[in-house]
Amino acid sequence: MNALAHKFDSYLTPHEQVQFFEIAHQMRKERLPDEFIASSIKFAFEFDGIADLLKLWSKEADINERNEIIADIQELINDCSESEGQEFTLIKLNDLEAIAKDIRMFKDSLLTLVNEYGGITKLAELTQIPQPSLSRFFNSNAMPRRTTLLKIASALKLDAVKVTTPWAR
Repeated sequence: MNALAHKFDSYLTPHEQVQFFEIAHQMRKERLPDEFIASSIKFAFEFDGIADLLKLWSKEADINERNEIIADIQELINDCSESEGQEFTLIKLNDLEAIAKDIRMFKDSLLTLVNEYGGITKLAELTQIPQPSLSRFFNSNAMPRRTTLLKIASALKLDAVKVTTPWAR
């Protein structure tokens, strides 16, 4: 799990809890998906990295920085929710270059389909994944998360077998 996402050792005060609900209200005004907001607040009560990012987001004025923070929050939520009780597949170091090329080709072909269905903004509406997170997903060479791929497959009405891969985590 990411170093930013270790569990709180202490109890949040009622004042701190209310702060997070105020941030949730602010996020709702910005029209972020309810599912994202609810997950953010839930995990903010458990993980200080997410709590810190939510506070940072609420004080940030620059829209691009806010979008980056949202993407970081989504990544931490995914890491926190997927890491519990999950087995991880080991990948040989010698295979990484070939896998990176496969991932890039896969994401590029998937992005072509996404654009045919209305683009990343439309996909964000359909999947309830924040648009900055989807943009980062398509622009990175990182291994995709299986849950993200399944949401995309469902939104685009694709066969889940076609979008899940042996290296998806």
